[in-house]
Amino acid sequence: MKNNLPELVLKNAAFCNVFTETVEHGDIAINGGLFCAIGSLHGQREIDLNGKYVVPAFIDGHIHLESSMASPAEFARMAATHGTAAAICDPHELANVCGTAGIDYLLESSRGLAVDCFFMLPSCVPAAGGEENGAVLHADALRPYYANPRVLGLGEVMNVPGVLDRDPDLTRKLCDAANAGKHVDGHAPGLRGANL
Repeated sequence: MKNNLPELVLKNAAFCNVFTETVEHGDIAINGGLFCAIGSLHGQREIDLNGKYVVPAFIDGHIHLESSMASPAEFARMAATHGTAAAICDPHELANVCGTAGIDYLLESSRGLAVDCFFMLPSCVPAAGGEENGAVLHADALRPYYANPRVLGLGEVMNVPGVLDRDPDLTRKLCDAANAGKHVDGHAPGLRGANL
């Protein structure tokens, strides 16, 4: 802050307070790219919003980007115009067809877009035994991806019987995610009783 004034103040804003679930009115200070204060403020640069709304950006917590039928760049362009700033992508469908080449494509082509794309690794490729898909991904194929900071964990562990039966490869996938300090998403509707 120069002269104790934030870099930018959005004057006369209407903003959604996500904690109180109310609309408030006032000024919003931004410094170093971060919101730093609300109230009656002055800044090095000021923009009068005349009561226009300021809301937090949305984070899409789970998407199969390839199911949008758009390239990552086109998906980001469309999503950003509707307020989405980040998406957590599970490339399960593309990995089912292309294996790690599909994961690599999405990681590379989603870099530096208007929407920040993060990834959960597909846990079950194929989704079920006997499928005639294009790839099989074992724990050894997924393990190197945990070094990528945009990979947040292991997605949609839907093979509940494999978890309950301690399937060796699925167990390695779960342990690899845990050992890397990453998240594991469950996908077990209807799981009840002793199995739960």
